[in-house]
Amino acid sequence: MKLFGTLFLSVFVLASCQKQDFFYSDGRGERFSNLSDQVLFINIWADWCPPCIKEFPYFNQINEKKDVSVIGYHFDQFDSLSDSEVNKLIEKFGVTFPNLRDDPRDIWGIDLPENVPTTYIIKNNKVIETITTPLTLEDLENKLASYSTFD
Repeated sequence: MKLFGTLFLSVFVLASCQKQDFFYSDGRGERFSNLSDQVLFINIWADWCPPCIKEFPYFNQINEKKDVSVIGYHFDQFDSLSDSEVNKLIEKFGVTFPNLRDDPRDIWGIDLPENVPTTYIIKNNKVIETITTPLTLEDLENKLASYSTFD
């Protein structure tokens, strides 16, 4: 009976531990299923890019809305920038949306952007638009409105 109880408890614990599909620079994991009904903005940015820094407040604001998530990725992470360096920059610039640890090319099959800022709009785990120019809050709200009902 004790063996059965241990086996049951082990199966229960393993079943409740979900595999994470990707990780943020702060160590938190995320599952695609948590984002499946949302419009997802993947913002590739750099601290040496003034238009990127100008976008941060807009992405912070849009990330507060329902049915949308913003995830950042520092362009230099494709090369050598560490999570701790990224986290310091996020704090410095007042970024409130999470930043990826994992390479978005491996997660969503995107290409290495040629310039920053570059924003990928994803719905149902598929890239539906790539934007290679800076965005305003109005731009983000318009994109969100047009893709919220997109299947």
